[in-house]
Amino acid sequence: MTAYLLEVTASWAVLYGVYHLLLRAETFHRWNRWYLLTTLLLGLVIPTLDIDLLASEASPAYLLQPITVGVQELEAIVVTASQREQGVDFQVVAWYIYWLGVVLAMLRFGYGLWQIGRLYRAGDIAPQQGYDFVTTTAPHLPFSFFDNLFWSKSFEVTEEERRSITRHEEAHIFQKHSHDVVLLELVAAFTWCVPFIYFYKKAVKTTHEYLADAHVTAQGFDKKQYGRLLLRQSHPGMQVAISNSLFSSQLKKRIVMMTKTNSPQRAGWKYLAVLPALAVLLMAFSLENSPLPATLEILENQPIERFEAPDFVPSAIEVRDTVPLDGDEVFKVVEEMPRFPGCEEVTNAAERKTCSETKLIKYIMEHVKFPKDAAEKGFEGLVAVKFVVEKDGSIIDADVVKGGEGGCGEEVLRVIYAMPKWTPGKQGGKVVRTQFVLPVRFELEHSPVKTADSKPLAISDLDEAPVMLGCENLMGEERQKCSTEKLLQTVFANVKYPAEARKNGVEGTVYAKFVIEKDGSITKPEIVKSVGGGCDEEVLRVVGLMPKWSPGKKGEQPVAVSYTLPVKFKLDEDEKPAKPTDEVVLEAFPNPAGANGFEVRFKAPADRVSLLFYDANAMKEVNEKFFDMEKGQLNTYHIRPEWLFTNGKSGTAAISLRDANGKVLATTKVIVQ
Repeated sequence: MTAYLLEVTASWAVLYGVYHLLLRAETFHRWNRWYLLTTLLLGLVIPTLDIDLLASEASPAYLLQPITVGVQELEAIVVTASQREQGVDFQVVAWYIYWLGVVLAMLRFGYGLWQIGRLYRAGDIAPQQGYDFVTTTAPHLPFSFFDNLFWSKSFEVTEEERRSITRHEEAHIFQKHSHDVVLLELVAAFTWCVPFIYFYKKAVKTTHEYLADAHVTAQGFDKKQYGRLLLRQSHPGMQVAISNSLFSSQLKKRIVMMTKTNSPQRAGWKYLAVLPALAVLLMAFSLENSPLPATLEILENQPIERFEAPDFVPSAIEVRDTVPLDGDEVFKVVEEMPRFPGCEEVTNAAERKTCSETKLIKYIMEHVKFPKDAAEKGFEGLVAVKFVVEKDGSIIDADVVKGGEGGCGEEVLRVIYAMPKWTPGKQGGKVVRTQFVLPVRFELEHSPVKTADSKPLAISDLDEAPVMLGCENLMGEERQKCSTEKLLQTVFANVKYPAEARKNGVEGTVYAKFVIEKDGSITKPEIVKSVGGGCDEEVLRVVGLMPKWSPGKKGEQPVAVSYTLPVKFKLDEDEKPAKPTDEVVLEAFPNPAGANGFEVRFKAPADRVSLLFYDANAMKEVNEKFFDMEKGQLNTYHIRPEWLFTNGKSGTAAISLRDANGKVLATTKVIVQ
């Protein structure tokens, strides 16, 4: 929604700019009215279009198979020293402010309708030709609203002035200006934070007055006398909200426009200026929504160490092309693609690539959280983000190229910018900048349909074993291999290492048993072998996320089948908690700290250690200091805010104490105000 409002702002800025620069001074009032209303609606529609103007220019890219994030990850947040500090969610605050503005605008609109309704019910109604003349006792200026002309008994004018005012309001009624007013009020209620909506409202209202003034003067009323009437009877405090009134603002402009010579017909060519403006907007949004590459090559499946069974890594997709983007030295695919860090010690190229992909997927699964807004509104689907891996391995220019509703796009961007530095790509033996595309699929949990059934059979008793959907049309070993890969991929895409197990170093294999019913739904999940630490509950949660299967069969009849799934939980060496020791100390004071910074006091076993500082606001590592420790030595290190934060003043810093191998010995956090 935020991106949509920004795109609406850009669209209205361009389209209103054409009106302001070229059209507002012309006397083509009817054309200007329809231009303003049409471009107002176009500004709302254009950002929603997904026009592939550049499909033929779609470039190849390196792409991972979609990583699925389940909604249940909202309940399994793992906080580590390198994870963003969970403070005030300014995006949530901004949304509360936005909806508060919408409510207030709708209340104002409703109050205006109530005012008019009250006057109508209390007034004397006299039918006229084409409208009702409503005489009221309340003090207000004459105004019209739809097919009603309201006139206060306390408003006294000469008969000639009364006739001119009546003709003016009749013009509003017969030209149906109230429809425009209501449309603008409704659009403004939901786009109150877009400044150009107020320019549109003012321009449309002024155009209405130009049209009504032209109608009066065309009836033979003297322009000078009519202008003096406008000046004499202007009472800005007596108007009714959301109504058309003779005595609106912009009097000087209206008088000037009444006395102005009509624009020549050749000036109508100025309206064609909107065509290049529309072309620019459509091009901009088609570039933003350009599709993912269509020509893809699926690489072979590689095993993952995460699971005990023959495991499966989501396959990578690669297009063999090493042509850089137009002269900016960013390659789409290179001889040696950039790699997520952590596998530099692997010497075999293929194994190193598989290791890197596995760690990348693991990183995404541990850090991406299903946005609450998306979950509540039922948003799900694929989000594709492209970014550039620089020559030094840093991540820049991340952008959502597909999907992203409900905050999913912002969540993936947040995690991407929080990544550690990659091993950069190489072309011709030289380090180069490389573009990478990462798809992440967000899926909501759908409750399976449960059916009563007789005692389930074992797989060995079946003529046809159950398989996951998408594999049912295959035969023999290929069928079972496909199902196994899809099952393990589903588990790997959704399972999260529980915080309690990670903290306590819990590892082991959980065996979960469940029933695949006749209709393919999953029922009766239970744990038959436990390891504790929250791992059992996590496996049951993931089993509950499984889609329907193609059921097993005995003869030609589908039957309920008992199935056992083993899931092995294994921590990386650098994730295992350090053994308790009295020699490790890490503390920061004062906390919260002020503008003068803070002290970090630390102690570790005799060895070379480092203090790594992480700016939780900008989501990046900003400082690392190394120390050679002696046994029992207690060190103190002072750090100032300008060394830590992008704003140089305040924020939240995460600090980790690491040994010579990079293993985290202790962590702490400091708030600098």
